[in-house]
Amino acid sequence: MGYQALYRKWRPQDFDALVGQEYISQTLRNAIRKERIAHAYLFAGPRGTGKTSMAKILAKTVNCLAPQDGQPCNACINCENITAGRSMDIMEIDAASNRGIDEIREIRERVHFVPSQGRYKVYIIDEVHMLTMEAFNALLKTLEEPPAHVIFILATTEANKIPATIISRCQRFDFRRIAPAAMEKKLLEILEASQAAAEDGVLALIVKKAEGGLRDAISFLDQCISYSQGAITIQTAYEALGLVKSEALLSLTEKIIAKDAAGLFVQLNELLRSGVEPGQILRDFLEHLRNMILLLVCGFDSQLVIAAHEEKEQMLEQGKQLGIARLSRFIAVLSKVDSDSRWRQNMRIVLETTLVGLIYQEERETIGQNGSRRPEPAKEPAKLKSKPAKPVETAEKAKPEGPEELVEPAEDAKKSASGVSLELVKEKWPQIMDCIKESKKTAHAFLTVCEPAEVRGEELVLLFKSGYTFHKEKVEEGENRKIIEGVLEKNLGRQCRILCRMEEETNSGGADPVQKALDLFGPEVVIIKD
Repeated sequence: MGYQALYRKWRPQDFDALVGQEYISQTLRNAIRKERIAHAYLFAGPRGTGKTSMAKILAKTVNCLAPQDGQPCNACINCENITAGRSMDIMEIDAASNRGIDEIREIRERVHFVPSQGRYKVYIIDEVHMLTMEAFNALLKTLEEPPAHVIFILATTEANKIPATIISRCQRFDFRRIAPAAMEKKLLEILEASQAAAEDGVLALIVKKAEGGLRDAISFLDQCISYSQGAITIQTAYEALGLVKSEALLSLTEKIIAKDAAGLFVQLNELLRSGVEPGQILRDFLEHLRNMILLLVCGFDSQLVIAAHEEKEQMLEQGKQLGIARLSRFIAVLSKVDSDSRWRQNMRIVLETTLVGLIYQEERETIGQNGSRRPEPAKEPAKLKSKPAKPVETAEKAKPEGPEELVEPAEDAKKSASGVSLELVKEKWPQIMDCIKESKKTAHAFLTVCEPAEVRGEELVLLFKSGYTFHKEKVEEGENRKIIEGVLEKNLGRQCRILCRMEEETNSGGADPVQKALDLFGPEVVIIKD
């Protein structure tokens, strides 16, 4: 017999050999011991986590001639035939290629035949979510009331695509991604049995690449053993798996921080010439950004980040320079590109323009809705327009009832009792707006038509442009107000309440309502009635 791939050679043959799904193994073993075997099971979870292996072990155990404490003996004729794939009582069906109603009708006709050797006929339908709706409907009645000698085991990576009527007739088990420590322990066992060796960090790299799928991890290990001339080194592992080295990821991040677009293009070109796929660079860089956020939020000693000590230090330093808000925006952009990558024709161009675009993201966000740049924060408080000077007695008579007129505070009154000045608020306003956008985008949108106008004690007066009453009212609502005031306190270091005012309240006084309507809606849509 020729060479057998490691993942096939190490396929589990009993419940104890399954890694990372102990609660499912224990539940099924108890059901077998108590003879409480269901007529239909649904195994759902990510690829490579043991769904098909569990199905075969269950099929083998229920047909074993001498089961031992809910485990197959793996020695009787039935166990040997099932292990070798020769049993006529175990039917494996790939729903991806047999997804029509005709295949399901054939199953319905065959379920009435009794088993040839064992106690049960077991139908294992892999990737069951690929069946058509007509096929599901044809399966439904058989699945609901199958003959006593039939067991259905449905396996899927996308349980959300299975009709609720099917799920409700099955015992469902959700398979989890396998923990890195358990995967690394199994890989070490396989490595030693294969009489191979690997440098420190190689198995951790393979586990990281596998993303919780043990079958994938074993296949990657097999690939590394074949590629290496002797012991597997970190260098050969990176080359065999097509991964981006951590040094390259740190360098890419450094170029984004330094706004070195030319250097970024050069490094991307070198990575692509070395054989790394654009999609892999994108995914590895996403993981790199995520690790920086984890280190910032969870601390340097977090076990969620698998990396060397020196690499962690560099990632933490870069994370501090970028900040959680920018990192989150970067991840949002790259995740969208990654999800759309299957529709992209030239991923190299997409990757280059996306990463270089991160450098200029801050600049793009300063562009207003009408395409013009937002003005830079003023160094000194801007003077508000005031009405023409009038004699005191006339002004007193004409003064309308309502909010006080806003004027520039005197020099000695610039600082409020809370220690926050208007100049400080304006200086930090772009940063405050970014934080509000991260918390709630709609609140940010409502604030784009206002600007800080005055600080009164612990109150910040926000001046809204004429005609944007709706935006003002929305900012004053409970939830939006709470978010905005929370961000202000976080960025200014002081408690700060907001007070919203309209521009016409301060500049126009008792403006003519007809003129206000003309300004808002234009003359062609205004009808003036006597």
